[in-house]
Amino acid sequence: MHTTTPPQITRHIRQLVQRVVPGGVATYMVVEPEPDALEKECFPNVEAKIARDGGRMLCGWQLWEWPHVMVEAEFHAIWLSPDGQMVDVTPKLHHETKVLFVSDPRRRYTGATVDNVRLPVRDDQLIRHFIGVSEAITHVLSRGVPTADGHVSVPANEIEPLQQAQQFLGHALLTGLRDHQPCLCGSGSKYKRCHGPELERAFAL
Repeated sequence: MHTTTPPQITRHIRQLVQRVVPGGVATYMVVEPEPDALEKECFPNVEAKIARDGGRMLCGWQLWEWPHVMVEAEFHAIWLSPDGQMVDVTPKLHHETKVLFVSDPRRRYTGATVDNVRLPVRDDQLIRHFIGVSEAITHVLSRGVPTADGHVSVPANEIEPLQQAQQFLGHALLTGLRDHQPCLCGSGSKYKRCHGPELERAFAL
């Protein structure tokens, strides 16, 4: 899966914004990573920036798009400078130079896991199942025990089947598969009559 910053604010992006911040407005902003900032560590990155240069943390949602599959909102923090400039100080996995962000005045960072909010951009069982499995993975990880190396320990029998299902579904979607087309497993049956019902029974999707 390769989600990117949406090139434009589409109908689906507007729907997603209203889901996470009713009445909110998404804004493009530049990414100016700090030299010591780490990917996917926006909260400590912003806290370190505040310690050096003042300002404050602004929480909200960073918006992503998987073209023709889904749009996604990720709980995120940016730096608000003392003069009111909004800057994303966290480097991105794919080196995006701008992000689409909507601030959420109701939100504060507490250290608790906040799952991404995902909306499909078309009616397809594969996409719904991918979203359901992704949400289930976050739920399992939220019940895990933090380890000394910063990871989370969870029972393998709980997390591994979900991760395998997510990998299978993600690969199927990357190939452009639709639920009415032959399943990726090679059975010859349509996904919605093959792995679709199996995954629904296994994970209550």
